[in-house]
Amino acid sequence: MLLRRQTILITGATSGIGRALTQALSERGNHIVAVARDMGRLKELQRELPSVSVLQCDLSMKQDVVRLAEDLKQRDLKISVLINNAAIQNTPKFTDAEFDFDGIEVEVTTNLTSVIWLIALMLPAMQSVPSGAAIINLSSGLALYPKTSSAVYCATKAAIHSLSQSLRYQLAPADISVHEILLPLVDTPMTEGRGRGKLSPERVAAGIIKSVEKGCNEIWLGKAKLLPFLNRISPDIPRYILKNS
Repeated sequence: MLLRRQTILITGATSGIGRALTQALSERGNHIVAVARDMGRLKELQRELPSVSVLQCDLSMKQDVVRLAEDLKQRDLKISVLINNAAIQNTPKFTDAEFDFDGIEVEVTTNLTSVIWLIALMLPAMQSVPSGAAIINLSSGLALYPKTSSAVYCATKAAIHSLSQSLRYQLAPADISVHEILLPLVDTPMTEGRGRGKLSPERVAAGIIKSVEKGCNEIWLGKAKLLPFLNRISPDIPRYILKNS
């Protein structure tokens, strides 16, 4: 798919990878529908990029996601590319005193359930796009090789990996491509203060655009590219690396 002159919905569009994708794809002549929870940050984004449409939505709330779909219909915004970027990550282990029981549902809903909701709600309109449509799910190498902390986050990314594969099979006859982006550690607010040698959001955005336009379905970026190679040598190697990361 050529990522030009498309109508593209991006979740988590006001910071990190979502912000970089919004900038890069807007510059390529696409109409971007930027979705985020904080209306103040959405207005700031629109001041910087006036051509971008903004819609507020708390992805952890089902009624907000349903309302988002209704708003798109009322505005006659026919989405041809859906980019499921938004995610949150809680790092405490289950055994840590600061582990937040109430945060489990919010993390799972934001990272996984809302993705399923959005795809289900967007599909009817996307199936009518004459030149074909695309779903782009941002995932992580942690989907296949989880680390010790952030167990819930890792589990949601494993589910996104499985979901992307099944959807690819289901939607092939409908001419809707499904792309999964498997990322390494990226320099975003979510990873602030953790890790070294992080990939920049701008490089991630450029890698996503290039790979999707080449027709790649399972897209490994940055250091994450090493994981399939290491897995072929010995699955224990990436397990050990990620366990201790």
